Amino acid sequence: MTVTQRKHDVRVVLGGNEVSNWISYAITSSMLDPVDTASLTMPWSRQAWDLFRKDAPIKITIDGVVVLDGYLDKRASPPTDDVIAIEARDRCGRLVQESAPAIDYRGLTLTQLILKLVYPWFTKVTLSNARNRKLLRGRGKVVLAGNEPVRIDPRPGGLLCEPGQVRWEVIKQLLDQAGLIAWSAGDGTELVIGKPNYEQDVQWTFFRPAPGSSRAAEGNVGIGVEDSMGDRYSRIVVVGSGAGTTSNYGPAVASRYGEAKNNSATRDGEGKDFTAPKRLVIQRAVRSVAEARALAAQEMRRRDATGEAITVLSPAHGQLVGGTEPTLYCPDTLAHVECERTGRKGVYLVTACRYESDRGGGERTTLELVPKGTELST
Repeated sequence: MTVTQRKHDVRVVLGGNEVSNWISYAITSSMLDPVDTASLTMPWSRQAWDLFRKDAPIKITIDGVVVLDGYLDKRASPPTDDVIAIEARDRCGRLVQESAPAIDYRGLTLTQLILKLVYPWFTKVTLSNARNRKLLRGRGKVVLAGNEPVRIDPRPGGLLCEPGQVRWEVIKQLLDQAGLIAWSAGDGTELVIGKPNYEQDVQWTFFRPAPGSSRAAEGNVGIGVEDSMGDRYSRIVVVGSGAGTTSNYGPAVASRYGEAKNNSATRDGEGKDFTAPKRLVIQRAVRSVAEARALAAQEMRRRDATGEAITVLSPAHGQLVGGTEPTLYCPDTLAHVECERTGRKGVYLVTACRYESDRGGGERTTLELVPKGTELST
């Protein structure tokens, strides 16, 4: 089998020892999944086997850029192939398995609270992804970032961790209340809390021509389009007390009541994206009608975010956007996407990247995108 020459340099550092010569790798970085992962294979050697001790600290770089900082989860020697296979997760892997400290966090701000939950794996919590985004794009040209989303640091009303809860469960509860998401910086130095930056300039251009198109030469990627109604609702009602049902959810059920509709002109929100009513009633502890309305609107936006998804398959790990060095793909960047085949065209946010290569296949990156302005949730 002919081995395709790779354009990107992927390296692993374990306990100060650098390892290259990988046969295959798959590295996933996402804003929406709390844990970034990697799986790699390399030719068998006893020296490497001894080096890959379980739970060893691991750093993975692409062209010198750290894309994963965490711990080795697994090493394996298959029964027939002369290879070593390893799997790793970033520092957030600890947060989804480690039990939360059983203490009362009342009186702390959101960032102070989350720092207690992520320490010692993260020593910093930040409300800006600017530094991380700049580092992840590498040496290539980067566009203007615009203003980072700014949020006032709210004070939670108090939280007592329940026995058995893992750290990420508590973090997610706090993030959901504040309408925020969190993801780890590629170099493992900080946990980013916030929202995607929709004010930055477009960094990438992706185009897939239709069959027989006069623009066939402009095609640079594969593009998949998915529209889904499965997790969306025409009307969402939030009630602050009592038990609401699809037939009994009016103001008489609760004094704290709010709703959101897909179509404000109809009773149950149908007639726009929905041909028939599809309703969801949620009971929440809310302090006011305004809060109930805000929660209903937030839940509607969160579910609407699942309605349109774009998948881009690129034959490299980055794009030449000026100069001589490619800019590496990374989440929390904007792309102009045009799929001539389906007629889909617009600006989209990159939420996840999966960098892959195997014997004979060269490099490729699968990018997951959502429309600009989408309300994201973890």
